[in-house]
Amino acid sequence: MKSDLRKNPQRSMGRYWLAMSDASAFTLVRSAIAVADALRRDMADQAQVVTAISAPEVAVQLLTAAEGAWGKGKATHLMAQLADVRNHDCYCRARAWLLLRDAVASLPTVLWAQEKLTARRELLDDIERQANAARAETAPLPSKLELREQEWRESVMRR
Repeated sequence: MKSDLRKNPQRSMGRYWLAMSDASAFTLVRSAIAVADALRRDMADQAQVVTAISAPEVAVQLLTAAEGAWGKGKATHLMAQLADVRNHDCYCRARAWLLLRDAVASLPTVLWAQEKLTARRELLDDIERQANAARAETAPLPSKLELREQEWRESVMRR
């Protein structure tokens, strides 16, 4: 191939473009697998949610979401493909959604077609809405008055 390029550079240019395209695709897939592996690890460590599929399968799901230009309304489908968070408490669910959002945001933007970048933004917004909904279920911090009342009740109970 090297000598062929020197003899007739126009003839071999297509091979080099294909090789460069393959290298670019390989790098994108490796990046997606690295993001998927980090997502699985972080979901287990930080959200106590075990993904039902392996890292390459998570990468396939993330790549499918990018290639299919999943947007609004697809966040729950994506999370369902990765793990079942329905039986976890609101803190774990919120953390899992935030980790998924960070993973999707860290994927290379070239995975989405230029005209489909709005779908990426819609998917990220949908994931953010799911995280906010899970966080909204958490109990608010007690006020000073509630803390004082709790202390008073404890002191009365000690007497």
